[in-house]
Amino acid sequence: MNVLFLGYGKMGSALGEAWLSNGLVKRLVAVDPGRPQGVKAEVLGSAAELDETSAFDLIVVAVKPALAREAIVALPQPSLDGAIVVSIMAGVTCAELSAAAGLRAAVVRAMPNTPVMVNQGCTGLFSATLEDPARRKSLQTLFEAVGIAVWLEREAQLDAVTAISGSGPAYYHLFSEALADAGIALGLPAELARKLAAQTARGAAELQVQPQADFITLRQTVTSPNGTTAAAIAEFETEEKLRQLVKKAAQAARDRSIELSQPS
Repeated sequence: MNVLFLGYGKMGSALGEAWLSNGLVKRLVAVDPGRPQGVKAEVLGSAAELDETSAFDLIVVAVKPALAREAIVALPQPSLDGAIVVSIMAGVTCAELSAAAGLRAAVVRAMPNTPVMVNQGCTGLFSATLEDPARRKSLQTLFEAVGIAVWLEREAQLDAVTAISGSGPAYYHLFSEALADAGIALGLPAELARKLAAQTARGAAELQVQPQADFITLRQTVTSPNGTTAAAIAEFETEEKLRQLVKKAAQAARDRSIELSQPS
């Protein structure tokens, strides 16, 4: 498989370098004015440096959303013919991608999250134009090289994926930050509080991804009646304030994702 990346920043390079390391792609070319160093990809400064006859099986658009159309239309026609154009940008719709790529390429929207950088990512995929089951499976396999990947039935579901897994790592980081701050307030050294919060998050996550793991059962396993954990959980669950806050935050993220996809 020959792959072209438009933009090769942290997210783009995390994907591309993993695909190269796992032998999932034959050739990978990246167009990025920053010309990142120390990567396995063949890096070009602009699309003008592409061979006019270059053909790619997959084109990953990983630039800032406002630059998406410009990046796609700058490509030579042979680069788009028969290719799958995959956007990993929030707020750029399939219609916008198709308008830029024309009828020459199938378009796919992907919403990965930052844990792809440590091969623990979540990616939601949607396409109304890529119908070939084999090509869909091939694309899913690429994203599964850096975590899990799932196909969605409707494009609108990407807004919910953005709110839960796309933005989700920041929620967990914020909770860990708050937990570390609480540890400091209880008298722990700052570095120790941070280390305890981070390792606790890591351990809890490992338990959650075990086969047949159940969130409620895992929580109850730690929560002895009238014990220390029960006292803390009671604070979180009073009037369901934690659950309501999380729901409100996720809705705000979803609504903002919808706003970003609207014509300006």
